[in-house]
Amino acid sequence: MSSTTPRRSRSTGCLLTLLQLLAVYLLSHGPVMALYSSQRIAGPVPHLVTTFYQPLTWLYEHTPLGTPLTAYDTWWKHLLKKS
Repeated sequence: MSSTTPRRSRSTGCLLTLLQLLAVYLLSHGPVMALYSSQRIAGPVPHLVTTFYQPLTWLYEHTPLGTPLTAYDTWWKHLLKKS
């Protein structure tokens, strides 16, 4: 029994880490795009950035998450315009 407990703990830890990375990825889109749209980072959005966030574009266009993600991005744009 003690041999399965560490394996289960390790699996749970890996799963939690992956979920945290996914959350950071999802939540990073708003600030990054707001930095470019507010011109705090000069120039157009680089191809590498658009490629990195391409899966989110699919979520925006093909799932019900598009509306809340758009609202989140808009919130960041307004936040950076004010400061």
